[in-house]
Amino acid sequence: MNRRLLAVGALLATLLAGCGVRPSGVITGGPAPANTISGLRLYLIADGRPALVARGLKPLQQPSEIVDLLAAGPNAAERAAGFTSEVPAGIAPVKLTSEGTGTTVALAADVDGLSVLAVNQIVCTVQAMAGSGPVTLVSSGTRRGPLTCPPLS
Repeated sequence: MNRRLLAVGALLATLLAGCGVRPSGVITGGPAPANTISGLRLYLIADGRPALVARGLKPLQQPSEIVDLLAAGPNAAERAAGFTSEVPAGIAPVKLTSEGTGTTVALAADVDGLSVLAVNQIVCTVQAMAGSGPVTLVSSGTRRGPLTCPPLS
């Protein structure tokens, strides 16, 4: 019986060895991406829509500082390149909390009074920092969201 089992096993191994992927030449995936962004990622406004900009590698002390940077607006180099910000000053204090797969951003300013561009700036920037989950903006009982960063072209 052991000989039959060995014979069946050898036959099976031979049959299975014939299946599979045929040899081919080397397939290259092309060059590595050349436009990776390192450092702090903010969304400022360029040509009437949110646009990603990168700032140095200085880490944030608190995640809420990201909204303060948006409210401060573009730096001199970014202004010279045509970037602006719709996020108003005085929007802090800000508190970011994770809830499941999303993030809630509590703002001092009324979220209903924010322009669509300001909301998109905040949502896109928070998503770039915290992950791809939805973002909800809240202030004194008012909610906007959950929201996701709109497709950027």
